[in-house]
Amino acid sequence: MSAIRRPFSFWPVSRLLLIITALSFVSGCSTIYRTTGWFAYDFTEDYAIPYSLKGNDPQMACGLATAMTPALMSFTELTYTPDRAAVSMYMMAGSCAEEKAHEEALSYLRAFKAQNVSEAKDARIREKRQFAVAAQRQYQAYRHMVAEFGEPGESCPELDRDQEIFWVLGSLAGMQAGMSDLRSQNSVNVPKDIAMKTVRGIQCVDNQRWWGLPQALQAGLWVMMPDTAPQGMDPWQQLADASRLANASGVRMAHAIEVVIADGSGNTAQLKDAIRRHADSLQSVSPKAEYRMMDIMASRQILAVSDRLWTEATGSRTPLGGLGTFWDDAPAATGGLDIDDLLGE
Repeated sequence: MSAIRRPFSFWPVSRLLLIITALSFVSGCSTIYRTTGWFAYDFTEDYAIPYSLKGNDPQMACGLATAMTPALMSFTELTYTPDRAAVSMYMMAGSCAEEKAHEEALSYLRAFKAQNVSEAKDARIREKRQFAVAAQRQYQAYRHMVAEFGEPGESCPELDRDQEIFWVLGSLAGMQAGMSDLRSQNSVNVPKDIAMKTVRGIQCVDNQRWWGLPQALQAGLWVMMPDTAPQGMDPWQQLADASRLANASGVRMAHAIEVVIADGSGNTAQLKDAIRRHADSLQSVSPKAEYRMMDIMASRQILAVSDRLWTEATGSRTPLGGLGTFWDDAPAATGGLDIDDLLGE
């Protein structure tokens, strides 16, 4: 007697239903995640980044950038790469690492003055490691700019007013990546031609609208490579002119470029003068509200140079409220004894 056979379609249909149900759950989750990713991209570009640029607390901005960037970029597995948002996020995260590197540089100077060889050596290693982190993040910001708009230097991309800020930030990040990599002993291997490319690329935007940055970067390149400067051009005067334009705009990134270039070239007179002018500017011109954080970060970069100068000379950083002053300035006349003088503060 033959065995009773089940209907042919029973097992295949039931299994098919199970498979369809499972796939619908998976597909539904993927759709939800993709939608969440698109929302996160729009929120970051339209709200989080503008909010951070208006802020006045760099440590909070660093926390936002370092925490939010990997979460945001994780959605690229399901959607697309948010290159414009990534430019800003990686640039800010790079600046945060650079600030830590400056602190390690001060630790090195203090240990060196105290003849603590082991601590000095270790601080120098920590400094280079932080500059390597900064270079990696800054270079990543530059690469996202390239992915969005194309390689700078050959021709100008078509940019609307809302896109120009990402082009400017990416160009700055490229320049910073090269400088940070040099300070890390080229541990990241940032391409050496980035500086030339970014200087040419940033000329695509209006100099006055963007706080004198194109002029400052071009003049800085002329200082570092004098053979590229036009005949009769004074790059230091160009830097000072760019700084005055930045002062009027309330976004003093050009001040920071002038200070860094003067510091790197060993022009002490120009360096001190630029720091004094920046300190005076802070007292007379309020930051541009829309880009307050960029103005603050420029001031912190200048303060880092001042701190190093003070530490080299005295063993401690710039006194509170003392940006724009130097240890060898003529003492101001006072009417009484200041207890801080007794403490060497």
